[in-house]
Amino acid sequence: MSSFQFFDILKFNLGNPSVYGFSKTFFLESVKGKVRFAKDESEALTFRNKKVLVKVENYPSSMELIRGFEKKEAVLLLDLSDIVNSKGGKRATFIRRMRKFALLCKKYKVPFGVASFSASEEEMRTEPELEHIGFLIGLERGDTRKALNALEKALE
Repeated sequence: MSSFQFFDILKFNLGNPSVYGFSKTFFLESVKGKVRFAKDESEALTFRNKKVLVKVENYPSSMELIRGFEKKEAVLLLDLSDIVNSKGGKRATFIRRMRKFALLCKKYKVPFGVASFSASEEEMRTEPELEHIGFLIGLERGDTRKALNALEKALE
């Protein structure tokens, strides 16, 4: 058994998260005050000094955004449902943008988390499946595991 604990944010209530390899899952409605959705980088920067998860629409590869979150309490968030629930060119665009965004976070040591935001049990992915999606966006296994573990700091 791994020393890591894995967490996920879902849009539905899940009875037993351990079946999917998670220590705990959070229902989005119950943590909505700690998960912020920003339309652009300027809105995202307003949350950087708060203990929240921040998902920025379209994952801009802005140095101002990434450097603005260095050594701050907020954790940037990658929503893997953007990849899981899209197809074709749109999926490729999300993968490319997330890859660039995640690699900038890694390079500048900006904390980031990943979550599946599954809306139903049919959309659920196991922890290893999320690791493989992490490979698609250029993350190593340890990076994805650390990102799944990062959710706890902001949500508990």
